[in-house]
Amino acid sequence: MSTLNKWNYQKHQYEPYNIPDNWNCTTYCDDMDEIVNCPHCGKKIKYGDSYTSLEIHTDIGFGYAVCEKCYDLEVFKKIRKEKQ
Repeated sequence: MSTLNKWNYQKHQYEPYNIPDNWNCTTYCDDMDEIVNCPHCGKKIKYGDSYTSLEIHTDIGFGYAVCEKCYDLEVFKKIRKEKQ
């Protein structure tokens, strides 16, 4: 398992987030056609079709590439938290 950092809106801090070692999760690619995995759901997507995660980040805060569906869920959670 590889461990990433996932933001916890309730605790206002990052928590360890495990993904399988065989997933290709990244924050940057030179090749926009490279196939990467969404760290939320594992879906394989072209890097050029991905969105920058609002929740899953590197140690220095760069967001990982996520699929559109998972990005939309992140936006929904963020907006809901900001309205509380």
